[in-house]
Amino acid sequence: GTVSIPPSVYMAASSDNAVNASAEGPSLRTVVCGLSLPSCVFNSSNPFATSLEDLQALDASAAGAVATRTACPGFVHDEATMKWASPDGANTINCLGYSPLPFEYYTGCLPQLSGAKPCWLSISGSAEEVGAMVREAAALAPSLPGGLAVEINLSCPNIAGKPPLAYDFDALRDYLGTVFDAGPPPPTLAVGVKTTPYFYDAQYT
Repeated sequence: GTVSIPPSVYMAASSDNAVNASAEGPSLRTVVCGLSLPSCVFNSSNPFATSLEDLQALDASAAGAVATRTACPGFVHDEATMKWASPDGANTINCLGYSPLPFEYYTGCLPQLSGAKPCWLSISGSAEEVGAMVREAAALAPSLPGGLAVEINLSCPNIAGKPPLAYDFDALRDYLGTVFDAGPPPPTLAVGVKTTPYFYDAQYT
């Protein structure tokens, strides 16, 4: 399971406070792949980033960016096995998997946000599917004033019978080669890979 922090946590301070943090102490501003973030703190891809309403709440918060829940073509949400609980009413323990909503839902949501901060579009799927989504995201990026990054999620064990791809470096190399077979993304789109935790010496060689 994962522990997710709801948008309400970020609302303890206003966005103006995040922007003007340097007047009271160290600034939390940062730059990631050319994208300017008013704060280095923002949400992970999690169940509190599923709907347009969730994303709008994150957009209105002091979070430095807005990340979507991971969209994966063909992923089916199973109510019987994908559960979540919130013991303290603020955090969750969950095994929900990817978003039940498609990639196209999120590409439709992002232009409806304020544009005041970057968006992180989380995706997963086959190399061919991810390559197509990266190209669609590249076409969307220039229309988003805050900028757009794509997170290729290769860390989550949500595909039955298969370990996370990021544990197999040879397969990971082949996968990314297929994703970018048509060429690298344009400078207007930042692309990163969400990898698994690495615990063993052999995973660092």
